[in-house]
Amino acid sequence: MLTPKEISKLFEVQINTLYNWRKSKPKLFGYLQNADYNSKINNEINALLDYFSSTIQKDFTLKEIDFLIISDFELNSIEEVNEFESYFMKANYKTLTTKHKFVLNIYDKLKELNVIEKYILYKKIFKIRKFGDKNRAEFFSEYIKKEENN
Repeated sequence: MLTPKEISKLFEVQINTLYNWRKSKPKLFGYLQNADYNSKINNEINALLDYFSSTIQKDFTLKEIDFLIISDFELNSIEEVNEFESYFMKANYKTLTTKHKFVLNIYDKLKELNVIEKYILYKKIFKIRKFGDKNRAEFFSEYIKKEENN
């Protein structure tokens, strides 16, 4: 548990403000006191997800992954992640007339994923979208290495 002095230094908040928050915003103050614990838990969860992502063996092609990256959809909750394939289809229904086999093949693969696999895949897609082409190239080279090892 962090002291007010540690919280002040870590989050660049005046100590007087923290003492005020202790009375006026006890939930926020409690969260800040436990920030180091919350950070450790998040780091453990991320490490576990990274490890688990390396064990996932799905047969997405590079072309399919690229299509997922450029598709215009966003998932904002775990419920939406669980319905990944539906959001993908809603974003790409117009392409069904010209690329129906391709799009439906991706849909089927997404539908076979469990919620953790969907979450990991979407987080990678989101990261690539956020950081642009450089990250996209890194992801593709990582994916190719994985495929070569199988």
